[in-house]
Amino acid sequence: MQMPRCWRVFGRHAGARFEIATDVTRAHELLDVMDAQQQARMRKLGSRFVLNDDTHARFYREVARQGVADGYAVVSALVCDEGVVATTLGVRHGATYFLLRISHAGDAWSSCSPGLLVTERTMAALHAQGVRRFDLSIGNQDYKRRFGAEPVPLTDVSVALSWRGAPYAWRDHAAQGLRRHPRLAAVAARAIGKGTR
Repeated sequence: MQMPRCWRVFGRHAGARFEIATDVTRAHELLDVMDAQQQARMRKLGSRFVLNDDTHARFYREVARQGVADGYAVVSALVCDEGVVATTLGVRHGATYFLLRISHAGDAWSSCSPGLLVTERTMAALHAQGVRRFDLSIGNQDYKRRFGAEPVPLTDVSVALSWRGAPYAWRDHAAQGLRRHPRLAAVAARAIGKGTR
């Protein structure tokens, strides 16, 4: 019930529209905006942001380069004359869509819930193309429950494929164990000079 109201509020802005990038150039433009919007959001929250560093940015742009033309990579946005208001990046495999990243232009646009709206518009467009399963990624955020998402248990597994990988697998195993004991994790973080996140 909230989505039609959000769309009406957004639609009051000149040039308001939803789009899915159909070429690599536009997809890369939207990813640039996504990086900036997510960076601003993480800075406001006081969190570290790495998805726009050289390695991560190159990876996401390569996904777009290889997948936009055939519909595998889906980069969508809410756009108006004022600029790009919200974006999503996901991948499609058959009748399943996996949401990977989402961004929005911040508090000034909160009246139209741009993150929620761009996700809903993306899902509606893909549903019209035959997608029937939507994976909204990790996390138990409220907006996912509004879409009727059902939690699925996840696990983290590290397997050493050679002797050189063993220390990394042991480290990951120790870190997973620490996550089950927050007080011990805080002590360990202080001991190695890292703050808790």
